[in-house]
Amino acid sequence: MSTTTSWCGPRTAGSSSPVSSTSTPASSPPPSRSEEPAVTELAAERWGDSGPPIVLVHGSLSSAAAAFSEQRVLAEKYRLIAPYRRGYSPSPSTDRIDPDRDAEEIVELLGDGAHLVGTSMGGVVSMRAAALAPEKVWSLTVIEPPAMPNAAGRPEADKLIEGMRKHWAEHGSDDLESFAAGFLKTLNVSMDLPSPLPPPFAEAVGNLKTERPWETGVPLEKLAAAGFPKLVVTGGGTPGFEDVADVLAERLPAKRVRFDGSPHAVQKIGEKFNTELLDFLSSAGEHAK
Repeated sequence: MSTTTSWCGPRTAGSSSPVSSTSTPASSPPPSRSEEPAVTELAAERWGDSGPPIVLVHGSLSSAAAAFSEQRVLAEKYRLIAPYRRGYSPSPSTDRIDPDRDAEEIVELLGDGAHLVGTSMGGVVSMRAAALAPEKVWSLTVIEPPAMPNAAGRPEADKLIEGMRKHWAEHGSDDLESFAAGFLKTLNVSMDLPSPLPPPFAEAVGNLKTERPWETGVPLEKLAAAGFPKLVVTGGGTPGFEDVADVLAERLPAKRVRFDGSPHAVQKIGEKFNTELLDFLSSAGEHAK
């Protein structure tokens, strides 16, 4: 089966509370408040109160509740923990996004062990977290992670690296709407942005301007040495990200799944992605034990 990724666009979070969202789609199980003590400053959505834990890490242009709204149904079998990365309300603010700091905070949420899923820049953060504490990771799933340095030398990755560098150099001081539009064009993503930008999306674009995605590599050797199962998912819309995924699949090594026609945030397609993820988590179950 051929499948591919999608970009997580301007969706607003379902809750401004630092504990958990209380509204869910009719088809999803109601989220529950976790009784676990807070171990980081990060706010987090917590859905489900039984089953193995999954930590879900959002990317640059969306945050916890919005990025993983289609995965809430998995709370029937798993405990889902979706933190708001630093800089994304209601977590503490920051002057700049720091993937290494983010990775350290994600490690704290893994507890004694968990499955780890990251989308877009959240995939880079997840891989860095997994390299810091491989003994806590039961499985690793990444969705179109922009680990661009790891694919340097491949034609489409090099084009995307140069395009990103040029966009930041020439438009880094642009207003948020213009910067976001140019960034999406660089990724070959077609999306109509609302004007003015909703506050959560404006916050996300402000964070994005402090990132340097062409520099956000991951430690492949450490990840390859880790015994947990790995899955790399893409949507086919951004050739540079396909180059990255190919390198990851070869070097980690990892299972490679492509959902053609999907957005950058492939998890937003819902059922097809969830089925693939559930099959992968089930096959990874022995490692969790």
